[in-house]
Amino acid sequence: MSSCADASLSEDDGRLLVADGERVHVSVATGGDIAPYREAMTRSASRIGRWNPVNPDDLVHHLAAQSATHRTFLIRAKDAARVAGDEAGLVGCVNVTNVVHGRFMSATMGYNAFDPYVGTGLFREGMALVVGIVLRQAPHGMGLHRLEANVRIGNDTSAGLLRSLGFRRERTMRRMLWLADGLGGRSAWFDHDSFAVTREEWPAAPHTANDLPTGVIVCGSGTPAAAAFAVARELGGVALADVPFDAALTTARYAAAPVVWSAGDDAEAAHDALLRAGATVARGDDIVASISGNPSDVTRAALRLRPRLV
Repeated sequence: MSSCADASLSEDDGRLLVADGERVHVSVATGGDIAPYREAMTRSASRIGRWNPVNPDDLVHHLAAQSATHRTFLIRAKDAARVAGDEAGLVGCVNVTNVVHGRFMSATMGYNAFDPYVGTGLFREGMALVVGIVLRQAPHGMGLHRLEANVRIGNDTSAGLLRSLGFRRERTMRRMLWLADGLGGRSAWFDHDSFAVTREEWPAAPHTANDLPTGVIVCGSGTPAAAAFAVARELGGVALADVPFDAALTTARYAAAPVVWSAGDDAEAAHDALLRAGATVARGDDIVASISGNPSDVTRAALRLRPRLV
């Protein structure tokens, strides 16, 4: 992804990107953090390495890249929350990269929590402060509108952290990153789930609803069930056909995915019942009935139906 730096910003502006929480402090990394960062990464390597590459010396690279489009934040425990004997108190690091300004105003966030603070809630507190800085207007923030984070499927701890902060799961990206499998010792392209939050939502409610299309497309007797099934698959949704009315109605109301209901002669009743129940519902006969066996027809039909969903 290309990025465009704001020429009015300089590296020195990173000194204004700070935040204080009840137990942690967040600021941009500096050269004085190289040694404690190396120690923290080395101490946490076996745990982090299950999911992410581990390079205890990579802060040097990040410091060289610091700019309006690349920020490295460190989360530090305040004195009262610091583990005895740990002078640096590094709780974790957060890299905000792939910053694009202009009409997108978005960035990607990557992060690691450090031992011995994992499980104390300090990293979550610090992450919330970092997100606030990213979405806050300059000069005390990065002035962005959207922040996303991509988590390898299976890393439920990382994904759960994002959900607890109110990030929505937006999509799955197949074969996104070439990574070593810390469990199996092999390298491969791994699938990731993408989570995001925007300025309007922040601070977000924990575990807010995921951002997935929902709604019901109802088709009548003039629409072949096979066509409805094909469109449902293209939409990544659920197809209903030859299902008792009440059971289909319940499924359509509560499905957390698009539904294409081949309701036959009950199509009008199904449409009206869903409207009364407050569901997002639309008829789809005008589009689905014209589908042939050509896959391109299915794709076009699904794309035309997509605006009728939410």
